[in-house]
Amino acid sequence: PIQNPLPTTGTRRMIGTGFSFSDGEQILVSVQKPLGIVLEQDSETGIIQVAQIDPDGAAAKGGIQVGDVLLAVQNASTQNVDLDDVLAFIGNGPRVMNLRFLRNS
Repeated sequence: PIQNPLPTTGTRRMIGTGFSFSDGEQILVSVQKPLGIVLEQDSETGIIQVAQIDPDGAAAKGGIQVGDVLLAVQNASTQNVDLDDVLAFIGNGPRVMNLRFLRNS
């Protein structure tokens, strides 16, 4: 069963605004759904990357850019994973998602 990832106080839910961290190459972002990104997968390499981004969406506010490569969702690697499976995992995941990207400069 999926547990509620949001801390609660009484009947109030405490919702964070998310965070982002970058070590220069990798970006770790914690964002609330909807994420505001379109992902695509290269058929030859299997790499999943950001194809489009909503400039007002949660991912853009976290610093994600078009071309960033998705490395992990909720600390689960996306390497050698089909895009449909990744999208299903995100869709069925908690409201706040942790995403790790590689800046593809």
